[in-house]
Amino acid sequence: MDPITTAILAILPALASDMIQSGVKDAYEALKAVIRRKWGDAAPVSEAITAIEEDPTSKAQAAVLEEKVAAANVAEDPDVLEALRQLVEQMKAHGVDGEAVARIQFSMSGGVVQGVAGAQNVQIGSMTFGAPPKR
Repeated sequence: MDPITTAILAILPALASDMIQSGVKDAYEALKAVIRRKWGDAAPVSEAITAIEEDPTSKAQAAVLEEKVAAANVAEDPDVLEALRQLVEQMKAHGVDGEAVARIQFSMSGGVVQGVAGAQNVQIGSMTFGAPPKR
């Protein structure tokens, strides 16, 4: 799963609980703002974010979000990746969905993203994205 979808799915339960630090919430809003500024409010990826926010446990909406992020090449945009990096840092600092978020790694140099590794596994209810567990 791409790191953008992973981070969004990881933060939604925390947002719903209202127990989230303002830095995390601000970083999430900043990520959404960058995506909407670059692709527009009516773009499929923006609509997919709204849909998963409205129904955060929906496996179908999670799959649609992943599909729309990939179709728009959102994970290749440097501004989006910088906003994502800031969100992930805030999430890690405040313990938001530790394991899934911990697998998102960044290697940045001179303001240019050199590599981003997505999460291996993310679970929503009984649906799991990613590789099957190693035995």
